[in-house]
Amino acid sequence: MEGTLTSKCRGVVRAVWLASLLLSPFFAPGNGPNATTATLTIDTNTVENVISPSLYGQFAEFMFQDIKGGLDAELVRDRGFDEQSNALGLPRYWERDPDDRNDDAALRLAWDADVYLAVNGDKNTLASQHSLRVDVQSEFEQRRGVHQGWIPVRAGIDYEGYIWLKSADYVGKVVIALEADQTDGEEYASAVLPEIAGDWKKYSFTLRPTKSDPLAKLAILFPGKGKLWLDQVSLLPRDAQGGVRHDVEQRVAALHPAFIRWPGGNVAQDYHWRWGVGPRDNRPVWVNESWRKELEPSNFGTDEFIQFARRVGAEPSITVNVEGHGATAEEAAAWVEYCNGDAHSKYGSMRSANGSPEPFHVRYWEIGNEIWGDWVRGHSDAETYAKNLNRYVEKMRAVDPSITIIATGDNDLKWNETVLRIAGNNIDYLSVHHYYGPAEMKGDANNLRARPLHYEQFYLRMKQMFQELVPGHNIKLAVNEWNTTLPLPAQHSMQSAIYAARLMNVFERSGDVVQMSAVS
Repeated sequence: MEGTLTSKCRGVVRAVWLASLLLSPFFAPGNGPNATTATLTIDTNTVENVISPSLYGQFAEFMFQDIKGGLDAELVRDRGFDEQSNALGLPRYWERDPDDRNDDAALRLAWDADVYLAVNGDKNTLASQHSLRVDVQSEFEQRRGVHQGWIPVRAGIDYEGYIWLKSADYVGKVVIALEADQTDGEEYASAVLPEIAGDWKKYSFTLRPTKSDPLAKLAILFPGKGKLWLDQVSLLPRDAQGGVRHDVEQRVAALHPAFIRWPGGNVAQDYHWRWGVGPRDNRPVWVNESWRKELEPSNFGTDEFIQFARRVGAEPSITVNVEGHGATAEEAAAWVEYCNGDAHSKYGSMRSANGSPEPFHVRYWEIGNEIWGDWVRGHSDAETYAKNLNRYVEKMRAVDPSITIIATGDNDLKWNETVLRIAGNNIDYLSVHHYYGPAEMKGDANNLRARPLHYEQFYLRMKQMFQELVPGHNIKLAVNEWNTTLPLPAQHSMQSAIYAARLMNVFERSGDVVQMSAVS
């Protein structure tokens, strides 16, 4: 092979190498009289296409364990006691201690909707916040408390924790312990909080477990007597940075993502950015209407996301809510100002007060998600969406004219044509999503392998449409969600891998128009 392998040629060479590797078993030279020798020549001096440096990104969404239990390093679930309570007066994830069979009449627990640490909620957050009321009617007779299991801990690592407590007449101490999750389980670490008295107060502690245990329990014990309330329990490993799990951050960084898209996805049409800024204990819990109506904590918000993206070398890409649950263009513009405004602006000063005086300079702003789908809040037809996009972009670029706008597109050419005719001059990227599964395959696995070639033709048609409808504007495509929707285990099989490899190869061959992508 002659010539120097330039960065522009690497994608072509990689694709040829992969193809030769996959096909080698079928074309291996034989030993018969008609055996032939194949010769593969790679011309590194010919550049077929330029591959965008922002082509491969990642996608993070408030979806199941993506954020909570995933990126978010917080180990305590339902730390504000807001999940629906059971007959014992305890919300989801919490149990009586030593166990739920304990019928100690001296320990009374109640899910309290009248007394709780104030949060900055609104009409779209959880209608009623809560705390856990604990009434201990006698002291020192036996172990009494509550606990939460499934707490993974590592030996020798410091865990920083705290709990907000309010006392009516409680006399005594409170003990926090990490233990084996069984009755009379081994104690790994414990801390004693000082005398509890008065109104809401934050009590901090540090625990260093002596053993590693992926299924430990966090116990909160009450050896005193009287009534008190618990709210906003927290436990974070000290090696977490910015509230993000260290191990997850390392793995994301190893992917070298060009950008990370957040908060969705469908959830973007549920989300209001003010929920996720400011002191984390004052952030509200909200209902995730896109994914099983689960309650979502607001631990991981705008500041945490942007700082995480920058630490792993990625550009943040933020999807704003378009008309979902009362979202407005003014709200989107305020988000731009929070991220990019100087410290003297209204929302820039809010960011500064939250610990980041310098602007974040967020470049990518996506205007809604899958607005064509009736499963999202803010769903509309293409014409309505395009007019909304114009309103939103006008407000947002009045704050920062330099931002890059990603519009909601579709695999439906008619939707794209309408949006481009009405709003094309305000668009830098058109987002499309590719999902392919059994319904589309129609029982023939070859359809799955051939699908990327269909998309290649679609990209060519979109390139023509950009040139015809918005000449001179240089709009590109962002395929910022793609995947198969096969049943397990096929979803994670070689079949899916070959589809992914072919699709990524098509992305690279179409690099003059496809310049961003993210697997979902």
